[in-house]
Amino acid sequence: MRYDDEYAANLPPGFDPEAASPAELGALFEGARCISRFHSAADGSFVKELQQARLGRSYSYRIDAGGLLEVNDSFLRTPVVIRNEVDDLISFQFVSSVKRAEFLGERKNVHDLGPAVIVSAIPRPEYTYRVPRTNETIRHVVVYTTLSNLMERMGECALDYPVWLREILELRHTAPRQRVLFLEDVHRELTWPFFHQPVSGHLLNHWMNAKFNELLTIGLQILKNDHAWLDTGQQDADVPRGDIIRRARTILDREYANPPSLPQLARHLGISGTQLKSGFKSMHGTTVGQYTIERRIEAARLLLNENSHSISEIADIVGYQDHSAFTRAFRRLSGCTPRAWRLSRRRV
Repeated sequence: MRYDDEYAANLPPGFDPEAASPAELGALFEGARCISRFHSAADGSFVKELQQARLGRSYSYRIDAGGLLEVNDSFLRTPVVIRNEVDDLISFQFVSSVKRAEFLGERKNVHDLGPAVIVSAIPRPEYTYRVPRTNETIRHVVVYTTLSNLMERMGECALDYPVWLREILELRHTAPRQRVLFLEDVHRELTWPFFHQPVSGHLLNHWMNAKFNELLTIGLQILKNDHAWLDTGQQDADVPRGDIIRRARTILDREYANPPSLPQLARHLGISGTQLKSGFKSMHGTTVGQYTIERRIEAARLLLNENSHSISEIADIVGYQDHSAFTRAFRRLSGCTPRAWRLSRRRV
């Protein structure tokens, strides 16, 4: 794993990182201040204290040469862009909640859609640029570790994982890939302890190591679950119909970028397509297809807020090969284009 020093630069008024070239972005960092030094930190030590850089409350903890745990609880008032160079890295960014606002006439309803994890696999050297949101609390926890020896180190079989990750591990795909996976209720409080640390002093070292391993193993299990629906065995006929429909929703939450067809999903669940359609509409108030589109757009909003990818890259990540179709779907569900959404978040 390579995780270089991080640098922060002020974002000039009117500067649009989305439209900037790599050279224009790089020019911002002439004389930029360093905010973290991962490689020079000792194992088991904090490597970043953003309070000192006046970028908010955030820190990173070096587990070892191939492990980093980042805890971010920031509220920024000044627009900045952060850059570092990474290589041979996989990260799991746990976000506590994804919220969606809906308007019924003049009445606004906000729905908490629960926690999510953003999985990023970067097999070769890449510069990463991040533009955190301003005037809004940013709260997440990220686990970084080495990608190339991940399966061997964890005693796992790559065949149990999604094809997109196996292609990277087998060197058949060398470009970065990212997926957003929506988590189940059991993971809702997963990151809460990081913002209310129950231990201090020397015990904190042991606690951080334990939490690093916990999040890493949970992230890997989520990826395995993302692949597990492909098993073709029939479901137990005694499972209540409501539980079967909930299983369908869980599969769609994870496979929204490349969802199974309705016949495939029904066959896997052991029910007819008609039963799946009617049961899903009755329980969730929407069709299977529309639910998948909503999940894609929810994931896209989260990625737009993170400012780590271009809009065309986000369209690919959430499953749209036709970028104009992505824009149309986004506008229909969000009331604006992806670009307008990103710009509005920067002005918040």
